[in-house]
Amino acid sequence: MAAHEDGPIARQRAMETARDVPVDITGHAATRTIYETKSNLEVSRVPLAEHGRNSLGGVVGGALGGRVSVNGPMIARTVSLSIVAKDFDAGRGSLDTILARHNGYAANLNVTTPQGGVRTLQASLRIPAPQLAATLNELKSLGRVEAETQNGEEVTQQHADLVARLKNSRETEMRLQDVLRTRTGKVKDVLEVEEEIARVRGEIEQMEAEQKTLEHRVDFATIDLKLAEEYKAQLNTPAPSVLMQLRNASINGFRNAFQSLLALVLFLAESGPSLLLWLALLGVPAWRLWRRYRRAQSLGSLAGA
Repeated sequence: MAAHEDGPIARQRAMETARDVPVDITGHAATRTIYETKSNLEVSRVPLAEHGRNSLGGVVGGALGGRVSVNGPMIARTVSLSIVAKDFDAGRGSLDTILARHNGYAANLNVTTPQGGVRTLQASLRIPAPQLAATLNELKSLGRVEAETQNGEEVTQQHADLVARLKNSRETEMRLQDVLRTRTGKVKDVLEVEEEIARVRGEIEQMEAEQKTLEHRVDFATIDLKLAEEYKAQLNTPAPSVLMQLRNASINGFRNAFQSLLALVLFLAESGPSLLLWLALLGVPAWRLWRRYRRAQSLGSLAGA
């Protein structure tokens, strides 16, 4: 509690000290100012969320251009909807009309049309939050609803903390700019202040982007839509003609023959040297043994005669 209560007092003292310190030609005054300013920054970073809440429990952010939420929670809504339509083409055209009527848009849309299969449409729609209920009713009229899921995420506290941090960082940037304008000293000290300003400015821009994204999620609900065509099975599948069957068979035959020939060539190229080596090692002794056997038979036949 002491750190939260002393934060504003510490910042005020640091600012008054920075304004009252005389400028020294050696640069010690500027160094002291920078040191006290950095100490002030360290104190101001602690109670970020506490400074963003007022006594009414609302969010302090109206003066900063942010959203003031004092009447109700901030809800980011998402809906998942799966619909089967009898007439897919009509449903696809009606979807564009519904989006235009309710000032919505498709962040992502993908249509698949497989041959002989079911056509499907998958889209991520962004709809203004006040128009969500009316948009859902019109989308459900496109066909039969197979599945529906609705979710709501409350981001009130997250937005309040973000606005509080943004307010604190902007005040820090203003104090640093004031120090940079009113104090002179060593170049090193001035560069340190400029680096701190650049760092704070980067944090401010990042938080502003996060604030815009968060508010956009609240302002525009998300509908993950899947629109599928009603499947109609075909009773008779047209068979290919005789000429087409002969052509396909001929192509497959030539392809198989070429692959067989290629496999044989690859086998000989890979295993040929090994076969020649074993043939030389085993074939020559076998040939000599065969000659001896034939010679012994010849001599035996001569002796018997």
